[in-house]
Amino acid sequence: MPRIARSSLGTSFFHVIVQGINKEYIFNKEEYIHKYLELINKNKESYNLQILAYCIMNNHAHLLIYSEDYKELSKFMHKTNCMYAQYYNNSENRVGVLFRNRYASEPIYKEDYLLNCINYIHMNPVKANMVSKCSEYKYSSYNQYIKNEGVAKNNILIKIFGNQNWKELFGLLDNNIMFEDIELEKEKLFNLVINQFENESNKNLEEILKDKILLRKLIDILKENYKFSYTQIAKEINISRGKLQYFLKK
Repeated sequence: MPRIARSSLGTSFFHVIVQGINKEYIFNKEEYIHKYLELINKNKESYNLQILAYCIMNNHAHLLIYSEDYKELSKFMHKTNCMYAQYYNNSENRVGVLFRNRYASEPIYKEDYLLNCINYIHMNPVKANMVSKCSEYKYSSYNQYIKNEGVAKNNILIKIFGNQNWKELFGLLDNNIMFEDIELEKEKLFNLVINQFENESNKNLEEILKDKILLRKLIDILKENYKFSYTQIAKEINISRGKLQYFLKK
């Protein structure tokens, strides 16, 4: 099996998570899961993006999405969730907000992280003790990967990884690698993002703080992708608000 290069993917791959308000079971019927997947597949064509993996749980869902324009991804998620909320509320004779916040998104920058993210998404039902192995769960894309069909046949994946024996490849991965989770506390999430950025840039935080280009990139990621305020960012990376504002004007 060929070794997967640790090259940069840019910022076109996103691990997206949605969750029911107050952790409500918003995907608690098979017909509801099918409806959400139907809306995803219907709306993706309008926003020029592709679904590379998914797992729909009882109260939340994980998606791996390829999109060259983050604004289009945002529009796609907004439309899909609004349509699903209307459908669900009508079906349940319910009113009010359905989803917790808008959605959470995590950019994936490297091929090895992309592969581990696919595996992480598929492992969710196992870690939740809903099934003993991924293949037993009907509402994820795992079996499409094992059969080399559906989302696994996406040209983007083939271009990056080639035609793989996915079952064998997943078996070689570290299931303890962390990705953003809907339940992560802000502090833990911040540290996770910093650690991943350090790994990707091959520099520690102290070195990043001395590099104007990398520091600006890190600030943009924390602000735009994870919605941290500038005050939070300055506090967590231990620089003054004035210094942070200085970099933002560059």
